Amino acid sequence: MTAPITLGVAPRFYKQWQLARNAVGFCNQLRAEFGDLVLARGFFDFYLVNDPELVGMVLVNKDRIVDRVDARNPIYQRIGNIGRSGLATSAPEHWRQQRRRVAPLFGASAIRGFAETMIASAETWAARWDAKAASGAAFDMKAEMNELSLEVNTRCLFNTELRDDHARLQGWFSTMKRYLEAFPYPLFGAWWFPSPLNLQTKAALRAFDRWALGLIARRRAAPLAPDAIDMITRMLGARDPETGAGMSDEEIVHELLTFLIAGFESTSSALLWTFYQLSQHPDIEARVHAELDDVLGDRALTMEDLPKLAYTRRVIDEVMRQTPAVWFMARTTVTEVDMGGNRIPEGSHLLMSIPTLHNNPAVWPEPARFDPDRFLPEAVAARSPNAYVPFGRGPHACIGSHFSLQELLVMTAALARRFRAVLVDDLDPTDVRAGLSVYPRHGVRMRLERRAAVATRKAS
Repeated sequence: MTAPITLGVAPRFYKQWQLARNAVGFCNQLRAEFGDLVLARGFFDFYLVNDPELVGMVLVNKDRIVDRVDARNPIYQRIGNIGRSGLATSAPEHWRQQRRRVAPLFGASAIRGFAETMIASAETWAARWDAKAASGAAFDMKAEMNELSLEVNTRCLFNTELRDDHARLQGWFSTMKRYLEAFPYPLFGAWWFPSPLNLQTKAALRAFDRWALGLIARRRAAPLAPDAIDMITRMLGARDPETGAGMSDEEIVHELLTFLIAGFESTSSALLWTFYQLSQHPDIEARVHAELDDVLGDRALTMEDLPKLAYTRRVIDEVMRQTPAVWFMARTTVTEVDMGGNRIPEGSHLLMSIPTLHNNPAVWPEPARFDPDRFLPEAVAARSPNAYVPFGRGPHACIGSHFSLQELLVMTAALARRFRAVLVDDLDPTDVRAGLSVYPRHGVRMRLERRAAVATRKAS
């Protein structure tokens, strides 16, 4: 039983136009003005849920009070049009079967198998950054991290860089992201409505499907050697442990799109913010460099080093507190629900803004302050487990969280040990766009500086 919470009710159409420009800022404003449970009414009505215990009740969902996929929910309608039968958007019965088939592919031992691929990608990227550091030229870190993340994910999913396909993939994903970020206006936002964006999005989906089906056909015709298995091969061999049923090519295509968009976008965003935060906090950057020097010395990163990078991991956790890779989760009530002593009707839409939750001053003192030591073990133990949910919680928590965290730690360690990223243009970190992830509206202009050799630093 949760403690009573006052339900705040915003005036009808209260600043809802901000949802299209800065959804995170809008949710932060709702919380600041109306509290941790707010009814916002306008083009569509929703409840902003920002109290950790209520968030836990919704996400863990032990009493089956809410559903992710509901025809009445305009947010998940749009996501479902992209994800289709993928794990993120499939209906309960199919989701349970698909989760049973796919879960072993993302277990801890399976993810460790991708570490060498990630490390090799990082080493390749370090050589690219050497040239950038030598030139001293500024570049858009957002575009750079998009390219890096796409390369790592395509190598892990397909056992090849597919670099010649990156431009096409980025184009398709950009169209899908524009669709997902668009405000779901009545009629004009309907999937059947022949708006230019809807037509472009459907064309991008068809093109991706043809491309992915071609990869699957080639993998069926020429299987990889056992030591070169990629995610396509693993999905071709995946079976439901209860029924023995495998996955159709269409189901594999839908999962590949889900994994690519979610993995590429979330990792890119987190890496971007990590190097931005290091550039703004020289003391924290120095602690990261010291840890990397102590653990690695002048040798290459290995899988065995990752558990030793405790402070670097805390930096990543703090990045994902302030700017989580996924900015929202939505549910629809399937029955009348009591939330903090308030009757929430059946069919109500619940929105959880993860950055708003992660910056709730009732849980996180001085939330705007970047402090990795918030994630020391004793600090974590003192907080509600529902206060920090960058990958969700409960049965629908992100299946790729271990993959993503391993990738983030590998890339941060491999690149930060050799380079410093320096901000070139001023950046307002609150001026963001919230699509699948949270990213600066106008990009981040940075340049690179090569760090001195480890041996030279230790001798000085």
